[in-house]
Amino acid sequence: MNKLHVILMIALVVAVGILLTPISDLYVLVLVVGVLVFFGAMSLWMGAQFFLNSIPRTSAGNVLLSFDDGPDPVNTPLVLDILKKHNVTALFFLIGKKVKGNEALISRIHEEGHLLGSHSFSHAPTMGFWNRERTTTDIAEGHAELLKIIPQAGNLYRPPFGVTNPAIAYAIKKCGLRSVGWTVRSFDTIRKEPAKMLNSLKRSVKGSDIVLMHDTQPHTLSILDPLIVELKKRKLTLKAELN
Repeated sequence: MNKLHVILMIALVVAVGILLTPISDLYVLVLVVGVLVFFGAMSLWMGAQFFLNSIPRTSAGNVLLSFDDGPDPVNTPLVLDILKKHNVTALFFLIGKKVKGNEALISRIHEEGHLLGSHSFSHAPTMGFWNRERTTTDIAEGHAELLKIIPQAGNLYRPPFGVTNPAIAYAIKKCGLRSVGWTVRSFDTIRKEPAKMLNSLKRSVKGSDIVLMHDTQPHTLSILDPLIVELKKRKLTLKAELN
């Protein structure tokens, strides 16, 4: 059971408490807590499509590898080398403040057939608490940095940490962007044991999945080659395309 399931179960228990309690003050308290827990869970789960609609999958029989938080001048070129070796294309979501100084690397990503999207300008951990204006400015600036290098990059965007709320939904729409989610997380920013991470992905990934990874993590490099080999053995394609 993952954290989201735990949160939703808590929300359910709270809701039952609302229905059963005859005490008015407790009723209000439980109601408020229940609502806050519910909206908190929805904001942390892009798959719920609660605050905004995100593209959830790639085409049938395909697996889309997506990489967040780059470009990384050390790791991203190595990721690109592995993808090129296997004739695989992927989707890279770039942080706007990292664009300057990595223009040649971003051009390489594009020239080798990969899709590009933006991932905010700041990737601030507090972004989920910002108002609409500040959120819109950050998202717009992040995408503008990408378009300076690759004008034809398109309008793909992934919310940092997968957090959504009304302000983020408003900003994405205001900027004319399309949100892209995922179906499988590698947890490569949390897990530090490559073998366990690889085994988990082998068990989880199937056709039409979008896999969330990070080209900022050195240990992700060690699992990328064997993961691609395994998926190709299953006759799955690995192309940069969305459903």
